[in-house]
Amino acid sequence: MNRRDTSELDRNAALEAYRAAACAEADAHFDDRALETQRHKILARLAHLGHPAKVIRFPKAGNVEAPTTGVNRRWISVAAAAGLIIGLLGGQLVHLMPQSNRRLAPMATSMAPSAPSGPTFVPVSASTDDGLLGEIELAMQLRGAAELRALDEITPLADPR
Repeated sequence: MNRRDTSELDRNAALEAYRAAACAEADAHFDDRALETQRHKILARLAHLGHPAKVIRFPKAGNVEAPTTGVNRRWISVAAAAGLIIGLLGGQLVHLMPQSNRRLAPMATSMAPSAPSGPTFVPVSASTDDGLLGEIELAMQLRGAAELRALDEITPLADPR
């Protein structure tokens, strides 16, 4: 055996002696009755592991208000609804206005205008409306829609002048 092996054996023997001394001192401090009491406490805790935990109720705090933001949410929803209604009305007005009354914003172009020209108007006659109504009457007579005839009988006629 070399020197390293003998020092390791001495070290192991010293550690074994310390272990035996520690066990003897622990046995002197903890007698059988104390160990049995500790064992019962541990078993009682393990028995409650399968049961639901106990909830301790704390008293309610009085009038705790949620932090408020700078903007009221109701105003945001009112503004969104107003924007939607204004958009719908604006879209309907575009379709209700006659084409000649609409004025669009001028577009920016890099070309110079060739000749000054005024707005061009297309004259609209009442004959186009009469022609459309005449076509509807003709279609009604040809198809013979009984439902539309009842409506036609109820509708008052304008005086042709």
